[in-house]
Amino acid sequence: MAVVSDAASLEVIMNPSETLLMAQVRFNSQAITILTELDTFEAISVAFLVLDIDYLTRQGYKHFQYMCDGRAKEALEQVVNAVRQSCGHLEEVLEALYILGRYDLLEDRLGLTVNQNLHKVFKRLSSVASDRKALYCVFAGMAQEQADQLIHKRLPGWYCPDMGRPLEETFVRNLNDGNYWQLVTELFEALLEEDRDTLASYLHPFIILKRTSRTPSLVSQTSQITEENYYPLPMGYPHGLCIIINIKTFMKPREMNDTTPLLERHGSDIDKERLAGTFKLFGFHVMHFDNPDFEKIQQYFRKLRMNPWVASVSCLAVCIMTHGDEQDQLILHDRSCIPITDIRKLCYCQALLNKPRLYFIQACRGEQTLRPILLQQDGCTVSHMESDCLISTATVKGYSAVRSETEGSWYITDLCHALQEYGHLLPIKNILQKTRQSLKSRVGSMNNTYVTQLSEDKDTLIKDVQLVRAELGYFLDGIMDLVQLELMEKLLQEMMEEALGELENSSELLTLSSNFAGMSVS
Repeated sequence: MAVVSDAASLEVIMNPSETLLMAQVRFNSQAITILTELDTFEAISVAFLVLDIDYLTRQGYKHFQYMCDGRAKEALEQVVNAVRQSCGHLEEVLEALYILGRYDLLEDRLGLTVNQNLHKVFKRLSSVASDRKALYCVFAGMAQEQADQLIHKRLPGWYCPDMGRPLEETFVRNLNDGNYWQLVTELFEALLEEDRDTLASYLHPFIILKRTSRTPSLVSQTSQITEENYYPLPMGYPHGLCIIINIKTFMKPREMNDTTPLLERHGSDIDKERLAGTFKLFGFHVMHFDNPDFEKIQQYFRKLRMNPWVASVSCLAVCIMTHGDEQDQLILHDRSCIPITDIRKLCYCQALLNKPRLYFIQACRGEQTLRPILLQQDGCTVSHMESDCLISTATVKGYSAVRSETEGSWYITDLCHALQEYGHLLPIKNILQKTRQSLKSRVGSMNNTYVTQLSEDKDTLIKDVQLVRAELGYFLDGIMDLVQLELMEKLLQEMMEEALGELENSSELLTLSSNFAGMSVS
């Protein structure tokens, strides 16, 4: 049975907004004690996120110096007092802890259970300025050596006497009355010069670009897109509809002759969150559908086809993650099968006529493992009768698809990375070529055998599909989803390393290592 009602039933038991309000009251009396548990870089990030521009310009650098010199408590007291004086409450500081991913402090010290409902509440908050969140994403996305190189190589006009200084501190050191947006623009251009387009894209919504030879790719997506060669671009929000179908668990066999082992697909939740955050960057409204059986998936798409709202979107993307077989059938929660071609038919309706429909399938298409062979190439070409469709599958027919239980699947990971970096610059077919290039370079070990993977695309598109960056609010919503996912992955990695350390002298270590961090097929 589908579990899409879980979030709704939880809402009745606990009102996360009320819980957050109680946590704010508790935080108001314990703020300094809790904040002193942050390390120096985290404390600087919190101060950078919550202080307004005028105060940051006048006092920010002094506070950062205090934090770097071991006087963090004194600096944090002044920061908290400044926020109280300007706002009357500390909601910004609480939101900053959430942005930093310090869920341990929110749970252990403030009694906040960080779950999907609480994520929704925090995402609705707008206490911390959007441009400050974007700058934080840039600062957090660079290692110290990269930050030093950027400052001294690309920003010669910025004063920074020493190496190893936090990038927030250098930014604030160079702040003066009226030059905030100038610094943001200079940082944006420096990131482009270093080919850090992904980090630059965080700042892009805040930059008023002039047409220069140095930044042609980010000036205007519409300038070279014509009706003759491209499907029409979106005219408003949402740009498109993205449906993520995640089949993680499967019912037990009901028939004696059903002996197919369908293991739980650990790691698919990571794929789901990565896809959601990525498509939000391009203004897609994201809908989740977890563990549908055959009847539920039929009802779902029947209602969708009848919904007049579908006519407002310019593109449909359907992402399906499940087990599959060599007949190109996808296995649903109740162990029934549905062909990929039937999914395409279910999604078709009059409202989507002449609009691109994109399908991304993470599923095995057989039991064989694709062995890495030097210079092996695949030249398969397939066509379809129905137009305006693209089906991209994680692997070629007859072979399995690789999924890490701690990092998600290879295909979804590489697809999302390609979309994040090039989705606003290149048509979707080029994005899938980038994905295939990344997959082709992967080699892993599973069951004492080296394996690789190659995705396959089949399309009847009659024009190119070009995605467009979302407007600011929706874009940053996607950014925050991806930042949270990255923090979660780091936490899982630390837990695994700790577990490996404890098992270092045990016989289980050999088994654990041979599984390559829980690598499976899906």
